Amino acid sequence: MHMNTGELKSHKHDPISLLEIVSMEGRYYMARFYLDGVGYVLTDTHDHVVMFTGACAVRDFFHDYQVAKTEVIPPTGTDEMIGMPVTSSETMRVPL
Repeated sequence: MHMNTGELKSHKHDPISLLEIVSMEGRYYMARFYLDGVGYVLTDTHDHVVMFTGACAVRDFFHDYQVAKTEVIPPTGTDEMIGMPVTSSETMRVPL
């Protein structure tokens, strides 16, 4: 699911249980957050995913919200290798 920045403002006082800062090819970051157990990707008013230039920019955007836990999900080097078998390995998560 997704939620745009305007809709998110209406949840200013609702606790965000987890904010995931997902690295996209190590250059841009998107925000995935959980309200009442439902996950959302942050979008703009045109339903395009909001891309941040750094993990700190995501954290700064959510500064005025009640975020219980924040994790950065970095890219996995093997994700880009052609012909690599699909594995069920756990995604690395770095607390922030």
